[in-house]
Amino acid sequence: LTTVNIGSSVTSIGDGAFEFCSGLTSVTILCPLVGNWFSGNTSIKELSLGNRVTSIGYSAFKGCSGLTSVTIPESVTLIGYSAFKGCSGLTSVTIPESVTSIGSFAFRDCSGLTSVTIPEGVTSIGGSAFYGCSGLISVTIPESVTSIGGSAFQGCSGLTSVTIPESVTSIESSAFRDCSGLTSVTIPESVTSIGSSAFSGCGLTDVFCHASNPPSISSFSAFSNANAITLHVPVSSIDTYKLNRYWRDFGNIVAIE
Repeated sequence: LTTVNIGSSVTSIGDGAFEFCSGLTSVTILCPLVGNWFSGNTSIKELSLGNRVTSIGYSAFKGCSGLTSVTIPESVTLIGYSAFKGCSGLTSVTIPESVTSIGSFAFRDCSGLTSVTIPEGVTSIGGSAFYGCSGLISVTIPESVTSIGGSAFQGCSGLTSVTIPESVTSIESSAFRDCSGLTSVTIPESVTSIGSSAFSGCGLTDVFCHASNPPSISSFSAFSNANAITLHVPVSSIDTYKLNRYWRDFGNIVAIE
C-alpha cells in the first residue's frame, strides 16, 4: 500500500487503521475529522488535508518522522494532543488563523522544525506543545494567548528570541526550561505569575520585567543562576524588587532605560 485517499463522505475510521503500513508514502484526507489512523508510519512523506478538515485529533500523525512539510487548511480549528509528536523530519508548518487551540504535546520532539507561525486567534498553547523542538530559532506568540503552558517550549535549545505579548498573564512551570540559546527575555506588565523552573537552564544575561508589582514566583528555581543575570525593572519599582523574596536574588537590579 503506497497511497491512501480518504473521501469527504467518510464518518468513521478506527484507531491505528493504517498503522505499520510501511510502504505508505502519500495520504490525502478530505473528511472533517483526522484521527489516530497513521500513527507511527515513518514512510509518509506527502500529506494533503482538504478544506473540510476541522480537527486534527489525538496522535493523528504521531511518529511520522518521514513527513517533511504540512499545510493545514483554514477550516481547522483544533490541533489536538500529540497530533504531530515526534515528526522529526518536519521542517516548517504554517498554522492558519482559524486555529484557536494547540494541544499538549502537539509538536513535541519535532527537532527539525526551524520556524513556526502561531496565528492570532490561538488562546492556549498546551503543555509541552513544542517541547524538544531544538531547531526552533525564534517564536512570536500572538496577542490572543493568555497563558503559556507548562514545558511549552522546554528544551528548545536553538531558541534565541521569543516575543511574549501583553495578553499573557501566566508563564507556567518549565515553559522555557533548558532554552540554552535564550540570552534575553522581556516579561510584559500583564504577567502576574511565573511557575517553577520557567526559565531554568537558559543562557539568560538580561531579563526585562515591565510589571510595577513583581510577578509571583512559585520557587527559587524559576530563574537559574539569577545572581549572574541583570534584571531591568521600572525605576519606581527597583526597591520593591530588591525586597522581594525571590526577585532580590538577581545579581544586578537596574532601571529600564
